[in-house]
Amino acid sequence: MLLGKFLGGLHLNANYEVLILSGAISSEREISLRSGRHAHQLIANLFPSRLIELEVNGLPPGLDPRHTVIFPLIHGEFGEDGRLQALLDRDGFVYVGSGKDSMELTINKARTKERIAGGDIPTLPHFIFTATEKEKPSFEEICETVGASELFLKPNDRGSSIQCYSCGDKDSWTRTLEQIEGGRWIVEPFCRGRDITVALLHGKALSVLEISYTEDFLSYEAKYVAGAAEHLCPAPIGGELTARLRNYAERAFSLCDCRDWARVDFLLRPDGAIFFLEVNGIPGFMETSFFPDCAVGAGISPVECLQKLIHPVLERQRYRYP
Repeated sequence: MLLGKFLGGLHLNANYEVLILSGAISSEREISLRSGRHAHQLIANLFPSRLIELEVNGLPPGLDPRHTVIFPLIHGEFGEDGRLQALLDRDGFVYVGSGKDSMELTINKARTKERIAGGDIPTLPHFIFTATEKEKPSFEEICETVGASELFLKPNDRGSSIQCYSCGDKDSWTRTLEQIEGGRWIVEPFCRGRDITVALLHGKALSVLEISYTEDFLSYEAKYVAGAAEHLCPAPIGGELTARLRNYAERAFSLCDCRDWARVDFLLRPDGAIFFLEVNGIPGFMETSFFPDCAVGAGISPVECLQKLIHPVLERQRYRYP
């Protein structure tokens, strides 16, 4: 039986646990496993906790929602597209993070940009197409639509810089179309600039972080291989731009009905123009992740950050199952 304890005035009953879910089946499985293991190491001495690394896209059997709070760290498909949250809601679980509707929105980059643009946050023009269509869009057609001569192609409903391509001419566009899988894809102008991300805890921006790297764009390797990119936090961009980015991030969090935590990504051009890119509904939390570094930039250790994240969720649990 798990021991009860007092944390910040909140009483956790015996046989109570925070259950971290990671893994599952998605293009981001390995990142999810690393997030789950690292987060579990950090919170093991804070809360009665357990880590389950899922092998399927479903909930483990035998869980009791009256005594279990779920901490989902499943990135990409299933974890961030609303399907996991729908299962948790159905079975009465209290869980960390945004609800089903918010996750369904933020996994879809085009829908999120439309919601964000309605809040007067600048976004890049985009073009959406389905890769299984017999007639794929021409390079010239998309360039005209988005108003650019260089294009950036990425999946519309996946993250982590998986299968991202820059195309500077018709030949590179044709080669890229031969490589990509089916599904929905989003194309934007390929804009050179600085990659900026803002972590939010309970709707408040922690700090603004710049990712510095040597490649043409922020690749999967630059995100997850230690030493491949430098995290500059706080970002060396000056007070005015920092304030604007924090404001945009907090507004994006609210516009997308996020809850508990999220991370919002931006592009900062050399002329000072800011463009929203996407909302990450379940940020990574491993050694090379942006979110814990944003917390440190705000004077909050990763352990304290997790404590601040989970405490209000435990309050929701206490009120639902007193």
